[in-house]
Amino acid sequence: MPPEPQVPMLLRGPPRFADLVFHVLAHVRRSAGEAASVYDPEWVRFAASHLGPAESRTLAEDADALGQLAPGHEALSRLQLVAWLFADVERARVVAARELADLGPDEVDAPELLATLRQLGPAPELLRVAAELERPFFERLPAPEHDWARSAASFEAMLGVAPELGQCTVELVRSLRLRGRVRGSRIWVGVPDPALGPTLEHVSWQAAHEATVREVGRHARAAERRVEQMAVVLLAARARRQGRDADHGRWLAHFGANAPETNPSSLDEAEQRLVSELLG
Repeated sequence: MPPEPQVPMLLRGPPRFADLVFHVLAHVRRSAGEAASVYDPEWVRFAASHLGPAESRTLAEDADALGQLAPGHEALSRLQLVAWLFADVERARVVAARELADLGPDEVDAPELLATLRQLGPAPELLRVAAELERPFFERLPAPEHDWARSAASFEAMLGVAPELGQCTVELVRSLRLRGRVRGSRIWVGVPDPALGPTLEHVSWQAAHEATVREVGRHARAAERRVEQMAVVLLAARARRQGRDADHGRWLAHFGANAPETNPSSLDEAEQRLVSELLG
């Protein structure tokens, strides 16, 4: 993807290493059904249409092994921290042949993650190897067409339902497609792309959700799943206040039968109080 032009909001192009890592993880079929899974048949089909089937490379075997080494939501969530470790592909490539245990804090872009990743056994190392082997193929994928100014305006329009967005940088990671991730003040969502399915409306609401998760997480001492649920209820309530129920409903529909409950009754009393306080 070419360098993005200057736009009014903190909107950035992809951290390419993250894009590559989630491209690999999108092929981990064994993780399907887990909340943290990014397995994506649509992305797999898109990649195969340009690169050939994953089975013709080491990717398919590596993806299957990753599914075995990181079973379950928690293991997958922690494994995905690899994507934050390097800011770009070249920085990761320089140290690709060395193990995490041998890397110094100045050789990565998120040194605070090294200790956690070193405790996860072979899965992070395999993910790094799989990403490096897949890199020459991944770089052959065509860049999406993207209207940066239009996207920036759409994200700015979400500030009424997700004020926390104003404190964040939104980075577009195409291989995440319909999904999103947040860490610190950085939010990752997919790229609006008619060929792949995510609309600008969808990725804007996904960014709003991630920002709301961040907001709730700053105030709540709760497990990750409870923070997510409070964020869902809070965003739905703000959407109703703004008269954007239908817009929010279209985003929520992508969960299908697994759509989270937006009714405050899905929260306990303490969680309801916090959501009411944040709603104001």
